[in-house]
Amino acid sequence: MAGSTYDLVIRGGLVFDGEKSIGRQNIYVKGNVIVKVTTEELSAANEVDARDMFVMPGLIDTHLHLTGIKGGSLFMGYILDDARVRLLRAANWARELLIAGFTAVRDCGEPNSIALRNAINEGIVPGPRIIAAGAPLTQTFGHGELSHSIPLEWSIELGFAEICDGVDECRKAARKVLRSGADFIKIMATGGVLSQRDKPEWSQFTFDEIRAIVQEAEKVGTYVAAHAHGDLGARIAVEAGVRTIEHGTLLRDETLRLMAERGVSITPTMAIQELIYRYGKQIGIDPWGLEKIAEVRESVANVVRKAREYGVTIIMGTDLGFKTNLDIDMGKNWVELQLMTEIGGLSSIDTLRAATSNAARMLKINTGLIREGVLADIIVINGNPVENIKDVSRAITVIKDGKIAVEKGKLVG
Repeated sequence: MAGSTYDLVIRGGLVFDGEKSIGRQNIYVKGNVIVKVTTEELSAANEVDARDMFVMPGLIDTHLHLTGIKGGSLFMGYILDDARVRLLRAANWARELLIAGFTAVRDCGEPNSIALRNAINEGIVPGPRIIAAGAPLTQTFGHGELSHSIPLEWSIELGFAEICDGVDECRKAARKVLRSGADFIKIMATGGVLSQRDKPEWSQFTFDEIRAIVQEAEKVGTYVAAHAHGDLGARIAVEAGVRTIEHGTLLRDETLRLMAERGVSITPTMAIQELIYRYGKQIGIDPWGLEKIAEVRESVANVVRKAREYGVTIIMGTDLGFKTNLDIDMGKNWVELQLMTEIGGLSSIDTLRAATSNAARMLKINTGLIREGVLADIIVINGNPVENIKDVSRAITVIKDGKIAVEKGKLVG
């Protein structure tokens, strides 16, 4: 309606506001910001009829990799695929993520993610907000070297990670990725599953090295996220000042208690673990990944339950980084929420918080809530994921930055 006080109203939906269910409400938007949440019936220039629907903040995947790689071998993908072609594939992934209801994602390691973020921000391609790490930091013989058999200079040339050893090199690498446009810094604090010869329980980087990286991040008002499966490496990272622990599959009680005390979150990334466990050989996961997956998959459910018990903030992230065309895939990232309830034992409300308010708070972005003054990233779902978490896959309308981006499951414009 011309001359209306409000630009958009999402009318009559059953609202989960990012923390709790608040019943049927009308959500009024001006520009890109939510300005009123009320039962009042007011006019607006545009309307989304959400009666008989479920309304919640846009989903946030806090850990993925927009690599544009086909199949499960990251190593072969980086060697054989042109980075420009991978970027174009990743742009298609971004479209799929937005259609699925993801209005923000955090890329935890892929140099192309910075260019893709900029393209989305400029309106060149549609997609979610991207919080980008660019290249992650790794030590020599670390998780960021996907293969430990090729010459070291080849790993450097691949460009997936910044390889640094010692405090001075770590400071320089941190400054380099920040200069490239990274929003935060991702480090490899332990070995991993998809790197060749390191083990998930091995610690990587020293306290002094991680502390130097954290200091560089803090100077420019950002933070460090640490890949960490093993307990010792995670403990060192927490003590050195990182904000988020990614995976955390082998954490012990004392480390979880320390995380709760220091406000450090955990991202369990169950989707990637289930994908490799169920379909690893089929999708071409490297042999070393197939050998290591069982250990981390078996322990993560207990870690999630313990984290909740100790009051650690749990945030949702998939760690997906390649296309599979299976039931666990980029664009179907909502499967993580199902796994967090089915395997992790979280309630549907706790799981929805992990993908909205918890995620936004840890990432320090003004989304993840349906409240006055928050950016209008909102999805309308044909179902009720509080009653059945699987309904989170049924987003039909996606509003990003106050504008309708997806309607009836299709991109607008």
